[in-house]
Amino acid sequence: MKVIAVLISVVLVVSGCKQQVIKEKRYLNVDSLISSQIDYLSNAKASLTKEAAIGDKTSFSTKLLDSTSWSLELDVFRQLDLINRPTFRDAYVVTDRVKDAKSNLLIRSYEAQAGSPVPYLRLYYMESPLRLKRLEAFYQETNSLYSSQRKLAMYFEGDPGKPHLKSYSIEGDQKLMLSDSVHYTIQAKITL
Repeated sequence: MKVIAVLISVVLVVSGCKQQVIKEKRYLNVDSLISSQIDYLSNAKASLTKEAAIGDKTSFSTKLLDSTSWSLELDVFRQLDLINRPTFRDAYVVTDRVKDAKSNLLIRSYEAQAGSPVPYLRLYYMESPLRLKRLEAFYQETNSLYSSQRKLAMYFEGDPGKPHLKSYSIEGDQKLMLSDSVHYTIQAKITL
């Protein structure tokens, strides 16, 4: 009887360890990064200056945003967190500490080896990923009604472990079924 109890305990401990290892196989907690930026920007009463262009039409705006507005504004970047879904957990090859040829930063790169909506995500940092300076990614989506693709970039400053968003950009194309493709860009700058 004691042997059975010991075996059951060992099985529970081993299966608990396996779940923990799976949970720890997160590449980058994008959702947490975005949530921390929303909290910081809304508490700092940051304003957003944005230039948006669709085709040949351009608009400019400057607004003071609250937490709900910041959440809506940065929601597009939350889509990148799908790299952590179980479906894509083993789909990426991760390389780290690659020197950026255009700056003094290092790069941690997540490159999809299978058909992921996020083919790549790159973190540019100084010395350690805690000193994040830039995030770049590509997102694509295709279904029977439309296809969409966009390059996303976020630029940070701040203390190690506490990056603060200073600007971001989005550039993409969208094509609806039976219509022309539309190109758009968004350039946003944050003022504290």
